[in-house]
Amino acid sequence: MKETVIIMVKVPVGGDVKTRMQPYISKAQSAELATALLKDAEERVASTNCEPIIAYTPAHHKKRLKAILPQQHILIEQEGTDLGERMHRAFEYAFQVGFESVVMIGTDSPTFPREFIARAFRKLGTGSDIVIGESEDGGFYLLGLKSAGPGIFDGVEWGSPRAFAQTKRNAEMQKLLLDFLPIWYDVDLPADLERLKHELVQNPDLAPHTSEWLKNI
Repeated sequence: MKETVIIMVKVPVGGDVKTRMQPYISKAQSAELATALLKDAEERVASTNCEPIIAYTPAHHKKRLKAILPQQHILIEQEGTDLGERMHRAFEYAFQVGFESVVMIGTDSPTFPREFIARAFRKLGTGSDIVIGESEDGGFYLLGLKSAGPGIFDGVEWGSPRAFAQTKRNAEMQKLLLDFLPIWYDVDLPADLERLKHELVQNPDLAPHTSEWLKNI
């Protein structure tokens, strides 16, 4: 079965990324953190032997993205009026070019075990239609699909603590067979960054670029 991982990316630019970290860290530091998280996400996916698709926004920062990730990857612009539409179109692209199982991640959960990606593909390959990894804040850090059918993202309040439950509800209403991964945490707030720092002190190999960056703040 042909598999790929989509990484949803907001190109790291000071003032545009990790804004909820400020003023705990500066705008420039927020961009540095986002860059480290992106590099760790890309290397995690590469370690699974999947060719990642990088779905990025905004479009005019493509050159900056390619400077951060000089490896040759499939790069697609995120398209749509909200996150749900952008995710749907990224999934549509992956299926249209021939992938049969597609997992999507972001960059905000740098320490979830990379084995979770392989586990998601196994679940998709053995009957599940959708696999979700819920995040502690009520969203999700991983989503796996076998098709980009419409409706999964309808009416979801993105960025709210209801996003996971609403996506799950949509899948259930469509009679899709769901499976789940363990709950993990996102790094969105200063308290999350402190939690991450303590975790990476114990095991820096979980996210080496982020671990190295954290030594300097």
